[in-house]
Amino acid sequence: MPEIYEQINQLISNITGVHGKEYTIGKFTGLGWLNFHYVCSTYDGPYPRISLKQYEKTVNVYYALWEDGQGVVEGYKDVFGKSNVGKNCIRIRKLDEQKIAALEELTRIALTKGTETI
Repeated sequence: MPEIYEQINQLISNITGVHGKEYTIGKFTGLGWLNFHYVCSTYDGPYPRISLKQYEKTVNVYYALWEDGQGVVEGYKDVFGKSNVGKNCIRIRKLDEQKIAALEELTRIALTKGTETI
């Protein structure tokens, strides 16, 4: 998993032009890019548009992207597999060219969303 984590870290950093910064929200600690102001019933503060977290068996990439109330990531189930995609989470066990292209596309979409409050 460390190789996949580093490859995704580099991919996101190259596209965004910045290195991810470690952050903690509640019990979650990860590497984040493109902070925006997020407000909900349990949290009000900076939140990364893109997050990366390494686990024992997967590397998880989180994209805080929504269109019409749906997580944009959900549209990529055909690339990553239905069981590996949540509303904003992609669980990765191995990378191939199609998955890399999808991560590049999602990262570019995140760049267009900016840092507005949601």
